[in-house]
Amino acid sequence: MGSILNDADRTEICRRIGSVTNASVPRWGRMDAKAMLTHLRLSALMALGELPVASKSKRVFQVFPIKHLILHVAPFPKGAPTAPELLVSTAGPVDAIRSELVSLVERIGAGPREGNGPVHPLLGRLSFREWGVATYKHTDHHLRQFGA
Repeated sequence: MGSILNDADRTEICRRIGSVTNASVPRWGRMDAKAMLTHLRLSALMALGELPVASKSKRVFQVFPIKHLILHVAPFPKGAPTAPELLVSTAGPVDAIRSELVSLVERIGAGPREGNGPVHPLLGRLSFREWGVATYKHTDHHLRQFGA
């Protein structure tokens, strides 16, 4: 599994983010390109601990081996529910949202590697390494959604 903390993985994800335009069409789901990029931007803010997201209190997802399977083994499911805080519409051009998302991904990649990071709404407390994997997996999922 890739990780935003890995330089090569992060570079490739940022390149793919750069390929998404207003004209990009989803292969599945209801989001358009702008909504998807905004969703990823908000998710990155959550990973940095700068956007609080309400907990779903699903203890079963927060313990080994379920948490490990979700992060490292199982594919990201199409149509999985998301926190309402991560579905806020944003004014502004796609170029600006895309640029901010790349900056946030770079910040996550330059951040700490050891210790605990913010709380994930479903998976509970994640280490910074787990956040690197979760951010990569989530971003990759949505970029594949748009053929990027």
